[in-house]
Amino acid sequence: MSNISLEDTIAAIATPLGEGGISVIRISGPETFSIAAKMFHPAKGNLEQFSSHTIHYGEIRDRDGQVVDQVLVSLFRAPHSYTGEDVIEISSHGGLVITKKILDVLIQEGARHAEPGEFTKRAFLNGKIDLAQAEAVLDLIKAKSDKARQAALDQLSGSLSRHFKSLKDDLMKIYAHMEAYLDFPEEHLEVYSNQEFHSKFAAINREMSGLVGSFKRGSILREGISVVLAGKPNVGKSSLFNALLARDRALVSEFPGTTRDALEEALEIQGFYVRLTDTAGLSSTASSPVDQMGMERTRRALKQADLFLYLVDGSASLDEGDRLVFEELKSGRPPDRPILVLINKSDLRPALRLEDLQRLTGAGPQECLKVSTKTREGLDDLEKRIEALLLSGKPSGKEGGQVTRLRHKNALERACGALGRAEEAFVRQESLEFVIVDIKAALDELRELIGEIYSEDLLDVIFSEFCIGK
Repeated sequence: MSNISLEDTIAAIATPLGEGGISVIRISGPETFSIAAKMFHPAKGNLEQFSSHTIHYGEIRDRDGQVVDQVLVSLFRAPHSYTGEDVIEISSHGGLVITKKILDVLIQEGARHAEPGEFTKRAFLNGKIDLAQAEAVLDLIKAKSDKARQAALDQLSGSLSRHFKSLKDDLMKIYAHMEAYLDFPEEHLEVYSNQEFHSKFAAINREMSGLVGSFKRGSILREGISVVLAGKPNVGKSSLFNALLARDRALVSEFPGTTRDALEEALEIQGFYVRLTDTAGLSSTASSPVDQMGMERTRRALKQADLFLYLVDGSASLDEGDRLVFEELKSGRPPDRPILVLINKSDLRPALRLEDLQRLTGAGPQECLKVSTKTREGLDDLEKRIEALLLSGKPSGKEGGQVTRLRHKNALERACGALGRAEEAFVRQESLEFVIVDIKAALDELRELIGEIYSEDLLDVIFSEFCIGK
Protein backbone atom coordinates (compact mmCIF):
# COMPACT_ATOMS: atom_id res chain seq x y z
CA MET A 1 0.00 0.00 0.00
CA SER A 2 3.00 2.31 0.48
CA ASN A 3 3.29 3.22 -3.21
CA ILE A 4 -0.41 3.96 -3.66
CA SER A 5 -1.50 7.58 -4.09
CA LEU A 6 -4.00 8.73 -1.50
CA GLU A 7 -5.12 11.41 -3.98
CA ASP A 8 -6.92 8.74 -6.00
CA THR A 9 -10.63 8.16 -5.70
CA ILE A 10 -11.16 4.61 -4.47
CA ALA A 11 -14.07 2.21 -4.62
CA ALA A 12 -14.83 -1.21 -3.16
CA ILE A 13 -17.65 -3.53 -2.18
CA ALA A 14 -18.24 -3.04 1.55
CA THR A 15 -20.58 -6.01 2.14
CA PRO A 16 -19.79 -9.74 1.86
CA LEU A 17 -20.08 -11.18 -1.63
CA GLY A 18 -23.10 -13.36 -2.26
CA GLU A 19 -26.87 -13.16 -2.21
CA GLY A 20 -28.53 -10.88 0.32
CA GLY A 21 -31.12 -8.17 0.79
CA ILE A 22 -28.73 -5.37 -0.18
CA SER A 23 -25.12 -4.80 -1.13
CA VAL A 24 -23.13 -1.64 -0.38
CA ILE A 25 -20.44 -0.22 -2.66
CA ARG A 26 -18.36 2.57 -1.13
CA ILE A 27 -16.51 5.41 -2.92
CA SER A 28 -14.10 7.91 -1.34
CA GLY A 29 -11.79 10.61 -2.67
CA PRO A 30 -11.65 13.99 -4.42
CA GLU A 31 -13.49 12.82 -7.57
CA THR A 32 -16.22 10.89 -5.75
CA PHE A 33 -19.14 13.09 -6.82
CA SER A 34 -18.02 13.66 -10.40
CA ILE A 35 -17.45 9.93 -10.97
CA ALA A 36 -20.76 8.97 -9.37
CA ALA A 37 -22.61 11.61 -11.38
CA LYS A 38 -21.58 9.89 -14.63
CA MET A 39 -23.37 6.66 -13.69
CA PHE A 40 -26.07 7.58 -11.17
CA HIS A 41 -29.27 9.06 -12.55
CA PRO A 42 -31.46 10.28 -9.68
CA ALA A 43 -35.22 10.33 -9.95
CA LYS A 44 -35.05 14.06 -9.16
CA GLY A 45 -32.31 16.68 -9.17
CA ASN A 46 -28.55 16.63 -9.75
CA LEU A 47 -26.27 14.49 -7.60
CA GLU A 48 -23.45 17.05 -7.44
CA GLN A 49 -25.84 19.61 -5.95
CA PHE A 50 -27.30 17.37 -3.24
CA SER A 51 -26.56 18.18 0.41
CA SER A 52 -24.39 16.05 2.65
CA HIS A 53 -25.97 13.27 4.70
CA THR A 54 -28.90 12.77 2.36
CA ILE A 55 -30.17 9.66 0.55
CA HIS A 56 -31.46 9.61 -3.01
CA TYR A 57 -33.22 7.06 -5.20
CA GLY A 58 -32.25 6.48 -8.81
CA GLU A 59 -30.67 4.20 -11.40
CA ILE A 60 -27.11 3.09 -12.07
CA ARG A 61 -26.42 3.04 -15.79
CA ASP A 62 -23.33 1.85 -17.66
CA ARG A 63 -21.55 3.75 -20.44
CA ASP A 64 -23.99 2.38 -23.01
CA GLY A 65 -26.93 3.76 -21.08
CA GLN A 66 -28.13 0.34 -19.94
CA VAL A 67 -29.72 0.21 -16.50
CA VAL A 68 -27.63 -1.90 -14.09
CA ASP A 69 -29.85 -1.58 -11.00
CA GLN A 70 -32.20 0.64 -9.05
CA VAL A 71 -30.33 1.93 -6.00
CA LEU A 72 -30.22 4.28 -3.05
CA VAL A 73 -27.21 6.60 -2.86
CA SER A 74 -26.05 8.04 0.49
CA LEU A 75 -23.90 11.21 0.36
CA PHE A 76 -21.28 12.33 2.89
CA ARG A 77 -19.35 15.47 1.99
CA ALA A 78 -15.86 16.18 3.36
CA PRO A 79 -14.86 16.52 6.11
CA HIS A 80 -17.98 15.03 7.70
CA SER A 81 -17.48 11.44 6.59
CA TYR A 82 -15.78 8.25 7.77
CA THR A 83 -12.61 8.94 5.76
CA GLY A 84 -12.73 12.75 6.03
CA GLU A 85 -13.09 12.88 2.23
CA ASP A 86 -16.13 13.02 -0.03
CA VAL A 87 -17.83 9.63 0.37
CA ILE A 88 -20.74 7.98 -1.41
CA GLU A 89 -22.31 4.64 -0.51
CA ILE A 90 -24.42 2.90 -3.13
CA SER A 91 -27.03 0.49 -1.72
CA SER A 92 -28.01 -1.92 -4.46
CA HIS A 93 -29.98 -5.15 -4.53
CA GLY A 94 -27.90 -7.93 -3.02
CA GLY A 95 -26.30 -10.29 -5.50
CA LEU A 96 -22.84 -11.05 -6.80
CA VAL A 97 -23.50 -10.12 -10.45
CA ILE A 98 -25.20 -6.78 -9.66
CA THR A 99 -22.59 -5.74 -7.10
CA LYS A 100 -19.59 -6.55 -9.26
CA LYS A 101 -21.19 -4.82 -12.27
CA ILE A 102 -21.64 -1.57 -10.32
CA LEU A 103 -18.03 -1.75 -9.13
CA ASP A 104 -16.86 -2.36 -12.72
CA VAL A 105 -18.73 0.73 -13.91
CA LEU A 106 -17.12 2.80 -11.13
CA ILE A 107 -13.66 1.63 -12.19
CA GLN A 108 -14.45 2.44 -15.83
CA GLU A 109 -15.48 5.96 -14.83
CA GLY A 110 -12.15 6.65 -13.10
CA ALA A 111 -12.18 5.16 -9.60
CA ARG A 112 -9.41 2.85 -8.42
CA HIS A 113 -10.09 -0.42 -6.62
CA ALA A 114 -9.36 0.10 -2.92
CA GLU A 115 -6.69 -1.90 -1.12
CA PRO A 116 -7.47 -3.77 2.13
CA GLY A 117 -8.19 -1.29 4.90
CA GLU A 118 -7.63 1.74 2.68
CA PHE A 119 -10.81 3.54 3.75
CA THR A 120 -9.80 3.25 7.41
CA LYS A 121 -6.22 4.20 6.57
CA ARG A 122 -7.49 7.40 4.99
CA ALA A 123 -9.62 8.06 8.08
CA PHE A 124 -6.42 7.83 10.15
CA LEU A 125 -4.29 9.96 7.81
CA ASN A 126 -7.04 12.60 7.66
CA GLY A 127 -7.20 12.81 11.45
CA LYS A 128 -10.65 11.28 11.89
CA ILE A 129 -9.31 8.55 14.19
CA ASP A 130 -5.93 7.74 15.71
CA LEU A 131 -3.99 4.53 15.15
CA ALA A 132 -5.30 2.76 18.26
CA GLN A 133 -8.85 3.56 17.18
CA ALA A 134 -8.14 2.29 13.66
CA GLU A 135 -7.03 -1.03 15.13
CA ALA A 136 -10.23 -1.09 17.18
CA VAL A 137 -12.27 -0.94 13.97
CA LEU A 138 -10.76 -4.26 12.90
CA ASP A 139 -11.20 -5.75 16.37
CA LEU A 140 -14.87 -4.73 16.35
CA ILE A 141 -15.44 -6.39 12.98
CA LYS A 142 -13.67 -9.57 14.09
CA ALA A 143 -15.14 -9.68 17.61
CA LYS A 144 -15.97 -13.28 18.57
CA SER A 145 -17.91 -12.55 21.74
CA ASP A 146 -19.87 -9.83 23.50
CA LYS A 147 -16.94 -9.01 25.79
CA ALA A 148 -14.64 -8.65 22.77
CA ARG A 149 -17.20 -6.41 21.08
CA GLN A 150 -17.43 -4.17 24.16
CA ALA A 151 -13.64 -3.97 24.53
CA ALA A 152 -13.25 -2.99 20.86
CA LEU A 153 -16.07 -0.45 21.12
CA ASP A 154 -14.46 1.15 24.18
CA GLN A 155 -11.16 1.42 22.32
CA LEU A 156 -12.90 2.84 19.24
CA SER A 157 -14.53 5.50 21.43
CA GLY A 158 -11.02 6.62 22.41
CA SER A 159 -10.76 5.34 25.99
CA LEU A 160 -7.39 3.66 25.45
CA SER A 161 -6.10 6.53 23.31
CA ARG A 162 -6.95 9.00 26.06
CA HIS A 163 -4.98 6.85 28.48
CA PHE A 164 -1.95 6.82 26.16
CA LYS A 165 -2.23 10.58 25.61
CA SER A 166 -2.48 11.23 29.35
CA LEU A 167 0.72 9.27 29.95
CA LYS A 168 2.41 11.10 27.10
CA ASP A 169 1.35 14.51 28.47
CA ASP A 170 2.61 13.65 31.98
CA LEU A 171 5.94 12.51 30.57
CA MET A 172 6.12 15.58 28.34
CA LYS A 173 5.92 17.83 31.40
CA ILE A 174 9.00 16.15 32.89
CA TYR A 175 10.80 16.43 29.55
CA ALA A 176 9.91 20.14 29.19
CA HIS A 177 11.11 21.01 32.71
CA MET A 178 14.43 19.28 32.15
CA GLU A 179 14.86 20.95 28.77
CA ALA A 180 14.20 24.30 30.46
CA TYR A 181 16.94 23.59 33.01
CA LEU A 182 19.39 22.77 30.23
CA ASP A 183 18.45 25.90 28.27
CA PHE A 184 18.52 28.24 31.30
CA PRO A 185 21.07 26.88 33.79
CA GLU A 186 21.63 30.36 35.22
CA GLU A 187 18.16 30.25 36.75
CA HIS A 188 19.50 27.70 39.31
CA LEU A 189 16.44 25.46 39.09
CA GLU A 190 16.46 22.76 41.75
CA VAL A 191 16.01 19.66 39.59
CA TYR A 192 17.72 16.77 41.31
CA SER A 193 16.32 17.58 44.75
CA ASN A 194 12.77 18.12 43.47
CA GLN A 195 10.65 15.31 44.93
CA GLU A 196 7.92 16.03 42.39
CA PHE A 197 10.10 14.56 39.64
CA HIS A 198 10.65 11.37 41.62
CA SER A 199 6.91 11.07 42.26
CA LYS A 200 6.04 11.60 38.58
CA PHE A 201 8.60 9.03 37.45
CA ALA A 202 7.06 6.48 39.81
CA ALA A 203 3.45 7.31 38.89
CA ILE A 204 4.03 7.11 35.12
CA ASN A 205 5.99 3.90 35.43
CA ARG A 206 3.25 2.40 37.60
CA GLU A 207 0.55 3.28 35.06
CA MET A 208 2.53 1.89 32.12
CA SER A 209 3.36 -1.30 34.01
CA GLY A 210 -0.34 -1.68 34.83
CA LEU A 211 -1.20 -1.43 31.14
CA VAL A 212 1.40 -4.06 30.29
CA GLY A 213 -0.04 -6.29 32.99
CA SER A 214 -3.54 -5.92 31.53
CA PHE A 215 -2.46 -7.58 28.28
CA LYS A 216 -3.09 -11.13 29.47
CA ARG A 217 -6.74 -10.46 30.21
CA GLY A 218 -7.02 -8.20 27.17
CA SER A 219 -5.78 -10.92 24.86
CA ILE A 220 -8.37 -13.29 26.39
CA LEU A 221 -11.07 -10.76 25.55
CA ARG A 222 -9.83 -10.44 21.98
CA GLU A 223 -8.69 -13.97 21.16
CA GLY A 224 -10.73 -16.06 23.58
CA ILE A 225 -9.68 -18.78 26.00
CA SER A 226 -8.92 -22.47 25.53
CA VAL A 227 -10.77 -24.74 27.99
CA VAL A 228 -9.95 -28.46 28.04
CA LEU A 229 -12.00 -31.24 29.63
CA ALA A 230 -9.80 -33.81 31.36
CA GLY A 231 -10.54 -37.03 33.19
CA LYS A 232 -10.30 -40.77 32.95
CA PRO A 233 -12.49 -42.65 30.43
CA ASN A 234 -16.27 -42.66 30.97
CA VAL A 235 -16.53 -39.91 33.60
CA GLY A 236 -18.80 -37.87 31.30
CA LYS A 237 -16.45 -35.48 29.49
CA SER A 238 -18.27 -35.80 26.17
CA SER A 239 -21.65 -35.45 27.87
CA LEU A 240 -20.49 -32.21 29.51
CA PHE A 241 -19.05 -31.07 26.18
CA ASN A 242 -22.45 -31.56 24.54
CA ALA A 243 -24.31 -29.97 27.48
CA LEU A 244 -22.22 -26.78 27.34
CA LEU A 245 -22.66 -26.58 23.57
CA ALA A 246 -26.40 -27.34 23.95
CA ARG A 247 -26.21 -29.84 21.09
CA ASP A 248 -24.95 -33.37 20.45
CA ARG A 249 -21.50 -32.72 19.00
CA ALA A 250 -19.53 -35.58 20.61
CA LEU A 251 -20.50 -39.23 20.41
CA VAL A 252 -21.61 -40.54 23.82
CA SER A 253 -22.04 -44.13 25.00
CA GLU A 254 -21.78 -46.19 28.19
CA PHE A 255 -18.67 -47.93 26.87
CA PRO A 256 -15.33 -46.48 28.05
CA GLY A 257 -13.02 -45.06 25.40
CA THR A 258 -15.73 -43.87 22.99
CA THR A 259 -13.87 -40.58 22.46
CA ARG A 260 -10.56 -41.30 20.76
CA ASP A 261 -9.70 -37.88 19.37
CA ALA A 262 -9.74 -34.28 20.60
CA LEU A 263 -12.84 -32.36 19.50
CA GLU A 264 -12.86 -28.55 19.60
CA GLU A 265 -15.86 -26.24 19.32
CA ALA A 266 -16.37 -22.52 19.97
CA LEU A 267 -19.04 -21.08 22.22
CA GLU A 268 -19.75 -18.00 24.30
CA ILE A 269 -19.72 -18.27 28.09
CA GLN A 270 -20.87 -15.22 30.05
CA GLY A 271 -19.86 -13.01 27.13
CA PHE A 272 -16.39 -14.55 26.68
CA TYR A 273 -15.28 -16.45 23.58
CA VAL A 274 -14.32 -19.99 24.59
CA ARG A 275 -12.66 -22.77 22.58
CA LEU A 276 -13.85 -25.91 24.35
CA THR A 277 -11.95 -29.16 23.78
CA ASP A 278 -13.19 -32.66 24.59
CA THR A 279 -10.36 -35.15 24.96
CA ALA A 280 -9.85 -38.88 24.99
CA GLY A 281 -9.63 -40.21 28.55
CA LEU A 282 -6.14 -40.81 29.88
CA SER A 283 -5.46 -44.36 30.97
CA SER A 284 -2.43 -46.52 31.79
CA THR A 285 -4.04 -49.57 30.21
CA ALA A 286 -4.43 -48.38 26.61
CA SER A 287 -3.30 -51.19 24.37
CA SER A 288 -4.36 -50.34 20.82
CA PRO A 289 -2.33 -47.89 18.71
CA VAL A 290 -5.50 -45.81 18.13
CA ASP A 291 -6.06 -45.37 21.89
CA GLN A 292 -2.43 -44.42 22.36
CA MET A 293 -2.64 -41.85 19.57
CA GLY A 294 -5.79 -40.39 21.14
CA MET A 295 -4.11 -40.01 24.53
CA GLU A 296 -1.09 -38.37 22.92
CA ARG A 297 -3.39 -35.78 21.38
CA THR A 298 -4.97 -35.29 24.79
CA ARG A 299 -1.56 -34.55 26.29
CA ARG A 300 -0.83 -32.02 23.55
CA ALA A 301 -4.19 -30.31 24.20
CA LEU A 302 -3.43 -30.13 27.92
CA LYS A 303 -0.19 -28.24 27.24
CA GLN A 304 -2.01 -25.60 25.19
CA ALA A 305 -5.02 -24.96 27.42
CA ASP A 306 -5.67 -21.82 29.46
CA LEU A 307 -8.15 -23.48 31.84
CA PHE A 308 -8.79 -27.12 32.78
CA LEU A 309 -12.03 -28.78 33.82
CA TYR A 310 -11.06 -31.92 35.75
CA LEU A 311 -13.97 -34.39 35.90
CA VAL A 312 -14.56 -37.27 38.25
CA ASP A 313 -17.57 -39.60 38.49
CA GLY A 314 -19.55 -38.78 41.65
CA SER A 315 -21.34 -42.14 41.50
CA ALA A 316 -18.10 -44.09 41.95
CA SER A 317 -15.13 -44.01 44.31
CA LEU A 318 -11.88 -42.41 43.27
CA ASP A 319 -9.47 -44.92 41.81
CA GLU A 320 -5.97 -45.02 40.42
CA GLY A 321 -7.24 -43.79 37.02
CA ASP A 322 -8.51 -40.55 38.56
CA ARG A 323 -5.21 -40.05 40.38
CA LEU A 324 -3.18 -40.76 37.24
CA VAL A 325 -5.10 -38.12 35.24
CA PHE A 326 -4.83 -35.44 37.91
CA GLU A 327 -1.12 -36.01 38.51
CA GLU A 328 -0.45 -35.81 34.78
CA LEU A 329 -2.64 -32.73 34.51
CA LYS A 330 -0.90 -31.02 37.43
CA SER A 331 2.61 -31.83 36.20
CA GLY A 332 2.01 -31.04 32.52
CA ARG A 333 0.29 -27.65 32.82
CA PRO A 334 1.95 -24.25 33.36
CA PRO A 335 1.60 -23.22 37.02
CA ASP A 336 -0.54 -20.16 36.22
CA ARG A 337 -3.26 -22.19 34.45
CA PRO A 338 -6.16 -22.90 36.85
CA ILE A 339 -7.99 -26.21 37.33
CA LEU A 340 -11.70 -26.41 38.15
CA VAL A 341 -12.69 -29.63 39.90
CA LEU A 342 -16.06 -31.05 38.81
CA ILE A 343 -17.99 -33.94 40.37
CA ASN A 344 -20.12 -35.25 37.51
CA LYS A 345 -23.28 -37.42 37.61
CA SER A 346 -24.71 -35.64 40.65
CA ASP A 347 -28.16 -37.00 39.67
CA LEU A 348 -27.01 -40.52 40.66
CA ARG A 349 -26.50 -41.92 44.14
CA PRO A 350 -23.19 -40.51 45.46
CA ALA A 351 -20.33 -42.89 46.16
CA LEU A 352 -17.34 -40.56 45.95
CA ARG A 353 -15.80 -39.45 49.26
CA LEU A 354 -15.34 -35.68 49.11
CA GLU A 355 -12.35 -35.77 51.48
CA ASP A 356 -10.55 -38.16 49.09
CA LEU A 357 -11.07 -35.71 46.22
CA GLN A 358 -9.91 -32.79 48.35
CA ARG A 359 -6.81 -34.70 49.39
CA LEU A 360 -6.00 -35.45 45.74
CA THR A 361 -6.65 -32.02 44.25
CA GLY A 362 -6.04 -29.67 47.17
CA ALA A 363 -9.41 -28.04 46.48
CA GLY A 364 -11.66 -26.90 49.31
CA PRO A 365 -15.23 -28.20 49.78
CA GLN A 366 -16.69 -25.13 48.06
CA GLU A 367 -14.26 -25.46 45.16
CA CYS A 368 -15.51 -28.91 44.11
CA LEU A 369 -18.54 -28.20 41.96
CA LYS A 370 -21.26 -30.81 41.50
CA VAL A 371 -22.75 -31.05 38.01
CA SER A 372 -25.12 -33.28 36.10
CA THR A 373 -25.14 -33.31 32.33
CA LYS A 374 -28.48 -35.13 32.46
CA THR A 375 -30.40 -32.63 34.62
CA ARG A 376 -28.06 -29.66 33.87
CA GLU A 377 -27.57 -29.13 37.62
CA GLY A 378 -24.54 -26.96 38.30
CA LEU A 379 -23.93 -25.86 34.69
CA ASP A 380 -24.94 -22.25 35.38
CA ASP A 381 -22.63 -22.21 38.40
CA LEU A 382 -19.84 -23.66 36.25
CA GLU A 383 -20.21 -20.87 33.72
CA LYS A 384 -20.12 -18.29 36.51
CA ARG A 385 -16.98 -19.90 37.94
CA ILE A 386 -15.31 -19.66 34.53
CA GLU A 387 -16.35 -16.02 34.25
CA ALA A 388 -14.97 -15.27 37.73
CA LEU A 389 -11.59 -16.74 36.77
CA LEU A 390 -11.48 -14.66 33.61
CA LEU A 391 -12.41 -11.49 35.48
CA SER A 392 -9.82 -12.10 38.20
CA GLY A 393 -7.20 -10.39 36.04
CA LYS A 394 -9.06 -7.11 35.82
CA PRO A 395 -6.67 -4.25 35.02
CA SER A 396 -5.75 -1.72 37.66
CA GLY A 397 -5.16 1.97 37.15
CA LYS A 398 -7.08 4.56 35.19
CA GLU A 399 -10.35 3.79 33.45
CA GLY A 400 -9.83 2.55 29.90
CA GLY A 401 -6.57 0.80 30.75
CA GLN A 402 -7.10 -2.38 28.79
CA VAL A 403 -4.44 -3.50 26.32
CA THR A 404 -5.59 -6.15 23.86
CA ARG A 405 -2.92 -6.00 21.13
CA LEU A 406 0.64 -7.29 21.19
CA ARG A 407 1.86 -4.13 19.40
CA HIS A 408 0.62 -2.02 22.29
CA LYS A 409 2.15 -4.31 24.90
CA ASN A 410 5.57 -4.34 23.17
CA ALA A 411 5.61 -0.55 22.75
CA LEU A 412 4.68 -0.04 26.41
CA GLU A 413 7.39 -2.45 27.52
CA ARG A 414 9.96 -0.50 25.51
CA ALA A 415 8.63 2.76 27.00
CA CYS A 416 8.89 1.29 30.52
CA GLY A 417 12.47 0.23 29.83
CA ALA A 418 13.45 3.68 28.55
CA LEU A 419 11.72 5.42 31.46
CA GLY A 420 13.45 3.10 33.92
CA ARG A 421 16.86 3.99 32.49
CA ALA A 422 15.97 7.69 32.66
CA GLU A 423 14.91 7.42 36.29
CA GLU A 424 18.08 5.54 37.26
CA ALA A 425 20.23 8.20 35.59
CA PHE A 426 18.23 10.94 37.35
CA VAL A 427 18.63 9.28 40.75
CA ARG A 428 22.39 9.02 40.14
CA GLN A 429 22.31 12.75 39.27
CA GLU A 430 23.91 12.19 35.91
CA SER A 431 23.87 14.99 33.36
CA LEU A 432 20.33 15.74 32.23
CA GLU A 433 21.38 15.27 28.60
CA PHE A 434 21.55 11.53 29.33
CA VAL A 435 18.24 11.55 31.19
CA ILE A 436 16.22 13.27 28.50
CA VAL A 437 17.52 10.95 25.76
CA ASP A 438 15.67 8.05 27.39
CA ILE A 439 12.64 10.19 28.23
CA LYS A 440 12.46 11.11 24.54
CA ALA A 441 12.64 7.40 23.63
CA ALA A 442 9.72 6.64 25.97
CA LEU A 443 7.74 9.55 24.53
CA ASP A 444 8.28 8.29 20.99
CA GLU A 445 6.93 4.88 21.93
CA LEU A 446 3.78 6.47 23.37
CA ARG A 447 3.40 8.70 20.31
CA GLU A 448 3.69 5.68 18.01
CA LEU A 449 0.89 3.93 19.89
CA ILE A 450 -1.63 6.56 18.79
CA GLY A 451 0.04 7.28 15.45
CA GLU A 452 1.52 10.73 16.07
CA ILE A 453 4.66 9.21 14.55
CA TYR A 454 4.62 6.16 12.31
CA SER A 455 6.36 4.40 9.46
CA GLU A 456 4.74 3.28 6.22
CA ASP A 457 5.80 -0.28 7.05
CA LEU A 458 3.84 -0.12 10.31
CA LEU A 459 0.73 1.16 8.54
CA ASP A 460 1.02 -1.52 5.88
CA VAL A 461 1.18 -4.24 8.53
CA ILE A 462 -1.84 -2.88 10.42
CA PHE A 463 -4.13 -2.15 7.50
CA SER A 464 -3.26 -5.28 5.52
CA GLU A 465 -5.31 -7.20 8.14
CA PHE A 466 -8.49 -5.39 7.08
CA CYS A 467 -10.95 -6.62 4.51
CA ILE A 468 -11.32 -4.72 1.25
CA GLY A 469 -14.10 -2.14 1.62
CA LYS A 470 -13.19 -1.17 5.17
